[in-house]
Amino acid sequence: KIRAMACEAGITLTSVCAHANLLDPISPDIYSTFEIIKAIRLAASLDIRHVITAEGDPKTEFGHSLTPDQRIFAIRERLYTPILWAEELGVELLLESHGIVTDNVDAMAELLDCLGHPDTMGICLDTGNSWLGGSDPVDYVRRFPRRIKHVHWKDMPASCEAIRGKQFGCGMATIPLGSGVVDLRGVVRALLEDGFDGDTT
Repeated sequence: KIRAMACEAGITLTSVCAHANLLDPISPDIYSTFEIIKAIRLAASLDIRHVITAEGDPKTEFGHSLTPDQRIFAIRERLYTPILWAEELGVELLLESHGIVTDNVDAMAELLDCLGHPDTMGICLDTGNSWLGGSDPVDYVRRFPRRIKHVHWKDMPASCEAIRGKQFGCGMATIPLGSGVVDLRGVVRALLEDGFDGDTT
């Protein structure tokens, strides 16, 4: 049914969104490991090559109290089995810059090193989220030229400067691309220099 709906609308499905909560304890009411595996299986059944996930903002005292090293471990533990499923089914699992870990270039590098599986585990660069989290999205392209497989384009208004580095991720941009403070031209230049040929939304 999903494939037929996409065909009827004349669109190509490029990813399955599986934004999760990877910093809180696993619980039946928390979108985490099992739901990511379901998304990977769905993607494989529809010949969609990317599943995009993110650590999300913690909702519990436990999640808020984690140290930086504990955050890396928690995400690594919750993605261990989904990565194996993705590898087996020929799907790429992408971490979106959308949280306290993935919005930091150095923390993202440490996490990717811990996760391994560079042919299966990649990045969905969200230009607005990474900027809002305190990073420069151009730095992601320079640091991870072959790991970025998908780009979510967002620009952010100057009014967000006050919360930059304090808020991690926003669902939607409220301004047109090119009218805000994110260096989108710099991101495009860097991606083209690195031969990026992935999907963008």
